[in-house]
Amino acid sequence: MRRSLIAAVATAALAVAALAPAPALAWNDQGHMATGDIAYDVLAERDPKAVAAIVALMRDHPDHAAFERQLAGLTGRARERRLFALMARWPDDTRGSPHDRPDWHYAVKVVSPWRFVMPLSFGHGERAFRDNLAIARDPRAPRADRAVALCWIMHGVGDLHQPLHAGHWMSWTFPKTDRAGTIAYVRWAPGGPSVDLHEFWDGVPNRPGGRDVGSEALAAAAEAAHPRPTGGGLGPDPYRAFLIWEHESWVLAKTVAYRDGALATGRTRAEAPVLPKGYWATARDLAELRIATAGYRLADVLALVRAEP
Repeated sequence: MRRSLIAAVATAALAVAALAPAPALAWNDQGHMATGDIAYDVLAERDPKAVAAIVALMRDHPDHAAFERQLAGLTGRARERRLFALMARWPDDTRGSPHDRPDWHYAVKVVSPWRFVMPLSFGHGERAFRDNLAIARDPRAPRADRAVALCWIMHGVGDLHQPLHAGHWMSWTFPKTDRAGTIAYVRWAPGGPSVDLHEFWDGVPNRPGGRDVGSEALAAAAEAAHPRPTGGGLGPDPYRAFLIWEHESWVLAKTVAYRDGALATGRTRAEAPVLPKGYWATARDLAELRIATAGYRLADVLALVRAEP
């Protein structure tokens, strides 16, 4: 029996390799923009030279004209802050363009009740962070490349703080995983519309008022509820720190998003069950914390960037 179970699990795990996940956006526009707002708030106070360096590099971004259109009418710190918010969102805006890198948004590993699961991982979020940080910090690299790298760093830190960009569910119900929650369906309320679990987590921290107003309200709420901790920091190796942040999200996917396997989801929209009592409030609080944490950590990463050697 044990041997047949191991064989079955191994077969299922191998099947996953042929079906790489295609996660949806990690956080909606508001979540990513809020991380940019929070990172700016920290840097503007603690390291204005880093802000100046980043603003200068962004003048050479290949989509500079698009940024300028969205910044029209803003001046001073309000303009800089909105720029940081737009930078954090840009990799989603550029989907389908030559700059698009779909597998840079995630690095998902299996969460499963099975003891014997191959340690498969999908997505290149880890490598993207490492490589883009090296480009952004290199004063010899083309300035346009450094500006693009900065946007990917900002977005990637936000992405990997969303639990379902680090962990996804595998079981007999989802032997090829639930593809980071994108094919696992739930309902907010009895008789209500269904939503995939990934979409739920992307949007759960959103505030009313649209993209710009909502993201600023979300940033303010996250900063108020979760002040920047003292101490800590990146340590000597930012890449190692990033891997730790990613592992945190994997643990949260396991224990909170999937409730250690206790969360019921449907394989079709018609089968979608109602979320358990308290799940929405817990998810919203956690998402707000992760957005605040991502913003603070992002400020530490961006402080490593300087315009000149």
